[in-house]
Amino acid sequence: MTAGETQLTPYSTKPFPRAALCCLLLAIAGALLAPVWTVRYVPLVDYPNHLAGAFVLAHLKDPAFQFSRFYASDWNTYPYLAMDAILLGLQRFLTIEIAGRVLLSLCLLAVPAAAWFFLRQANPGQESLALWSLLVSNNLYFFLFGMLNLQLSLALCLVVLGFWLKFVKRPRLSLWCLLLILTTALYFTHLLGFAIAGLVMTAYAVFARLPLRRMLSSWVLFVPGVVFYLHCRVHVASALSLQFRGFAGKAKGLLLLMAGCSPALDFFTWLVIGGAFVIARLAYSEFKWNYRWLGVVGCLFGMYWVFPSVYGATRVADIRLLPFLFVLALAAVNLGRRARLIGLVAVVLFALRAGEVERHFISVQPHLEQLSESFSSIPRGARVLPVIDWWQAGSAMEREFWAYGVIRRGWFSPCLFHDPGVQPFRIKLRAYAPCSPNWVRLESWDWGRIRNEFDYAWVCGAPQASAPLSEIGELTAQQDDLRIFQLQSGGLR
Repeated sequence: MTAGETQLTPYSTKPFPRAALCCLLLAIAGALLAPVWTVRYVPLVDYPNHLAGAFVLAHLKDPAFQFSRFYASDWNTYPYLAMDAILLGLQRFLTIEIAGRVLLSLCLLAVPAAAWFFLRQANPGQESLALWSLLVSNNLYFFLFGMLNLQLSLALCLVVLGFWLKFVKRPRLSLWCLLLILTTALYFTHLLGFAIAGLVMTAYAVFARLPLRRMLSSWVLFVPGVVFYLHCRVHVASALSLQFRGFAGKAKGLLLLMAGCSPALDFFTWLVIGGAFVIARLAYSEFKWNYRWLGVVGCLFGMYWVFPSVYGATRVADIRLLPFLFVLALAAVNLGRRARLIGLVAVVLFALRAGEVERHFISVQPHLEQLSESFSSIPRGARVLPVIDWWQAGSAMEREFWAYGVIRRGWFSPCLFHDPGVQPFRIKLRAYAPCSPNWVRLESWDWGRIRNEFDYAWVCGAPQASAPLSEIGELTAQQDDLRIFQLQSGGLR
């Protein structure tokens, strides 16, 4: 044991009956996975767009599609490649939609499993607190907004930190090499998780007063990822825009950590979290702070207040810190023998929230089925411009639901995600692409280019677009807030 380290003594508790533990874990896994596997369309915001991008990459040379006319692969040493790589690999054996569900299942199960592994090293005897990580596994600004790379990054970050703590206690070359592989994989999963792992290791080393050689050997783990990042930045000609929230925005942003499908349930969740902490702090004589991890969490919390809300193509960048902060905070408290009871409180909360997610997923299926039927009104291989009132869409998934047309009908759309340095493909055609949350600001649109460069417009919840589209095309299908216009296309050259 190095200077400045103290030995954590796990509390001995009566073993949980094996049969009851297995039933509990199976019930938790079922509640996590049920929303993904019991509906036809998983209503995550960016999910269809990510699926379509991976589908295009897997079928660039498929003669059944014309994707090679419109798109090209663009692999480089970018971060965020893990999701595309996983989906490409799974498509060798599965359809893209089943592959997507497998990926979603991995994201949901990996976070609580990784939290348990991390706490086993960072806070031995308190592994039951990992059950609180269930509350961030399927929340709004993490899972329901389709931030799947970030969710994988959180899980892998916790695994890296768990193995690193084992290395700190007993340095071995084989373990260091494993850490080098895992840390490099973390870079390719998400840049934020990679950076947080480095910050956490450094802060913990300072608070634990680890020898300098141990800190230096830890920093070397990040050298390949840094080199890969610098390499990709040289090959990506894009400006890194930064935007920051004010104090009020930051304070409100903290509440988004528990945002889900029901504001009332979100409020109740915060009440229970606050009540559980107060009871544990005041009523449990065994309560102790782990000051090393408390210092680490304090550093991350301070980082949240100065972190930009927009970083390049990344939105709500500061909010993405919060799930990491929440799970790492579980290592800062020791509840003694009562950790299991507090963990069961988290399970009850999770069950309520998981039921609300399932209810929401089921409730939007009829509308999404109607949207999917509209795809047959547009020919295969057509050039389609989606027009969506991003802020007024009845279901958040409507914003990207058109991307299923790329998968099922082989459409071309310039609105597939293709941010330089993020997605591993690019659009070959110089097509007009008014694709952003400001889609409905029609006064600046070039309607002549839209007429000449697209065959159809798929319009959802944007009635203000009907008048200008009627001047350059013909309404061919209409149902509720969905309209399809065939444009007088002059052909894209």
